Formats: sequence, structure tokens, C-alpha cells
Amino acid sequence: MSAKASCAFLAGGDVALNRPRGKGAFGRLAPLFRRAGLAFANLECPLSRRGRGAPDKILLRGAPEMDQALLEAGFGLLSFANNHAMDYGEEAFADTLALMRERRIPLAGCGADLAQARKPVVIERKGLRVGCLAYSSILPYGSAAGPSKPGVSPLRALTAYRPRMNPAEYPGAPAEVHTWADPGDLQAMVKAVRALRPKVDALVVNHHWGTSMTHEVRAFQRETARAAVDAGADLVLGGHPHVLQGVELYKGRPIVYSMGNLVFDIDVPFFTAATRQTFLFGCTLSRRRAADPHLILCRSAVRNAPRLLSPAGGAGREILRLLERL
Repeated sequence: MSAKASCAFLAGGDVALNRPRGKGAFGRLAPLFRRAGLAFANLECPLSRRGRGAPDKILLRGAPEMDQALLEAGFGLLSFANNHAMDYGEEAFADTLALMRERRIPLAGCGADLAQARKPVVIERKGLRVGCLAYSSILPYGSAAGPSKPGVSPLRALTAYRPRMNPAEYPGAPAEVHTWADPGDLQAMVKAVRALRPKVDALVVNHHWGTSMTHEVRAFQRETARAAVDAGADLVLGGHPHVLQGVELYKGRPIVYSMGNLVFDIDVPFFTAATRQTFLFGCTLSRRRAADPHLILCRSAVRNAPRLLSPAGGAGREILRLLERL
């Protein structure tokens, strides 16, 4: 480990590839990812033709040939800790893990059992050791890894509904929604971050969390993110809501709550214009630092390539105004 080593880091949001041809999927963003010392995104779907679709949910998957898009963009690290990793069961899940091993793209937050799913990924770039842990709070039945069961690394969220007013006087009135992280899962994450901290120079924690289609950051997201930083994380990256959520600095460490969809080739009936707003998050990773944080504004892709946006006006300016409000 060198005290002066550093690495340009560039992260994108959720990626679900399902198109006739993988090459060109990231368009003009691909050179940006390739130029980074380490490029990261969340792989939101299995890449396999096998398996049976889970009942009663929106199903995502892509053909194994979609790996060409990931290779062309030069991703050095992906998270697979999300609510669609097990959409087509253990066969498709295992196929994806094997395919990424073959392509030498490490996957974080997933594995053949809970111990493997919680295992950190450690990558060396330009003399800098970067560690990554990934978790999902969005857990359809059967998706969480267990002691002898494959799946994703869970960090469960709990929800309670409290009446705002006396229900005897105001029956049916809207309730307050309270969320918090499962104490056992939260402590497991804290323990994992603390254990990884002395072994790496830079430490990134990724979370799949929040409520779909809302810009609001839930209490459990903030609790989880700040606990990760308190335990030693240098950068916290989030996804899942399909729309943008805020970015904050906590104790000098960036927390990115949601980057939205980056490439999402699936027709989802509840998606809106807001799901086309996205950004890339860049920074310089060094020993115990994520310095020079910056955003690259984009329009996300549905079966075409994402576009770079200027912050000076139009759709890019709209994203900046949104982020200023969040």
C-alpha cells in the first residue's frame, strides 16, 4: 500500500441489458468508463437463458452475449446485490456468476452462500487496494443468501406505520411511515467494514435500497449509509429507486443515494420521464479518501445508448435543479 497511490473512479447506476447486440450499449459513455482507473455499476439482471421466472414480479434478464457491453465499457467491478439477481432462480444466478468469473469482472454482494455473498471484493489499481462490500435491502422471497443457499447479501429494512391522528376520530387518515435497518444485518455490515478497513486503502460500500419511483431518501437509507461511513467506508453508492436521489457529504465522505437507471432495456409500465434522468459519479480514490467528487449528467438508455448532457441548459439543467432540491 502506497500512501501516495490514487485511482480515478467512475460509477454508473442500474444496468439491465436486453437488446439484440451488446456492443455499443454505453455509447459515448464507454470511453469515459475505460479511461477511469476503476469503473463500477450495478448489474440489475442475470445474464442467462436458463431458469424459470419467479411468480408475481417484474422479471429482468439478458442474454449471456450482453457481456460484450460490459467488456466494451471496461467495467472492473459490478454489484449483483439487487432484487432481480434471482429472477430466474439459482440456475440463471449461477450462470451469471460463472460468466463474470470467465470475463474477469468481479461481482460484489452475491455468492453460493451467505458467507460468499458477504465476502468483500478487493482490487488493486495503480498500487491502490480498493475494497468493496455490497448489500441489498430489496429482497423478494428467496433472493437473500443463506448459510447453505445462494443469493445476495441482505441488509433488511423494517417498516412501521403510525397514525398521525387519533384513528378513533380520524379513521382512514394517512399514517406516518417509519423505516429502520434490521439491527442484526446492520451490525453485520458494520463488522464487515471494520474488518476490511485495515486491509485496503480505499473502501466502497454499495447498497440496493430505498423506495421505487421516489426521490425521497428513507430513514433506513440514511441510517445505513452513515453507519457504513462511521465504520470506515470512504464512499457509499446506492441504487434501486429508478429515479435520482440526493448526494451528501457526511464526515467528508460522499454518499450517493441513487444514480437512477443507466441502461435499462426493459419496458416497465410505471416508468416516467424521471427514470431517464441519471448521472455518473466520479472521484479520485486514495488512501482513506474519495476526493474531487463530481457528476457527469446523462440521459439514460432504453435499447439505445445513453447521452451526455450539458449542465448549462435543457435536460442537464433540469437534473441539476432537481439535485439542488433533494
